[in-house]
Amino acid sequence: MKVGIIGAGATGLSAARFLCNAGHEVVVFEQFSLGHDRGSSHGTSRITRKTYADSYYTALMEEVFPLWSDFEAEANEQVYVETGILFFGKQESVQLREARASLVQNKVRFESYGPIDAARKFSGFHLDPDEEAIFQFEAGYLRAARILEILRGKVLDSGGRIVEGFRVEPNENGVIGGEQFDAVLITAGSWVREFVDIPVEPRLQTFAYFAGEAMPNLPVWVEASDAWFYGFPDYGRGYKIGRHLYGPALNPSEPERPEDSEAVEALRETWKKRFGVGEMVQICRCIYTVAPNEDFLIGQLDWKVPAFYISGCSGHGFKFTVWFGWLARELIEGRKTVADYPRFSARR
Repeated sequence: MKVGIIGAGATGLSAARFLCNAGHEVVVFEQFSLGHDRGSSHGTSRITRKTYADSYYTALMEEVFPLWSDFEAEANEQVYVETGILFFGKQESVQLREARASLVQNKVRFESYGPIDAARKFSGFHLDPDEEAIFQFEAGYLRAARILEILRGKVLDSGGRIVEGFRVEPNENGVIGGEQFDAVLITAGSWVREFVDIPVEPRLQTFAYFAGEAMPNLPVWVEASDAWFYGFPDYGRGYKIGRHLYGPALNPSEPERPEDSEAVEALRETWKKRFGVGEMVQICRCIYTVAPNEDFLIGQLDWKVPAFYISGCSGHGFKFTVWFGWLARELIEGRKTVADYPRFSARR
């Protein structure tokens, strides 16, 4: 089967890898260059975790972790660094209570810590007296940029093609760039609405790197609050901190990214609160493609060839991209249907 994929971010390249490994002829179309910084897949790292306040995603991650293990075995390279995750918040935090219930429901082991224990175990990490934490072992970060490089190599080595700098206008007959395809997959990230009428909105996100004292046993961490601050240990660039709170809406095709001074100051204050002394050394920006309820959107188009889309990652999708790639192959080969995942229907 000849498959055309629109968008060479982490989801598109992951789908291409699975389809190439299954013997399909695959062409991936990318309007920019691979690894560009205009969308959501670039950057060095992404958190991966089973600790979700939503039990559905905790259960789904049980399928995802083995797929990353398979990817590492195929690449013969480590791309997942296990640090564990410290998930914390106020004692009355609904998100913290639901995360604990989700882990219990899915039989995922964890430990509970108060402020003193957390500081002792994790390089002095500061919790307020009215905060408490969950520590879950199966979590860490993915080497995002390296994953994209490996995927590119795997696709090309398997006979797939990647067409860069080409803006496509597909039609329902499966024609892209003058080529006829037997199936089409749209993984266009923040540009998905150019092809599919689904309710997503691109939003600017700001994160930063800090220099501080060495904290060799620091895990990835997430604050269970309305702002959802999160952070990484130092993997060579400094300590990374962001927040899962939407920034301004934007047009992803505009080359300039506005500055969000309020977000920068919030990150600075969070670093000071949790770690004390340290210097912000770099400010970075990216895009969230936000879907309602932060659920992914997966669907099939009414075209004359099988055509599917996978979108709406809402800032927590990179860890699932290997699963999206697997699912894309299953959909195209007919072993799965979009009806198998009603949670991800745009019509829900």
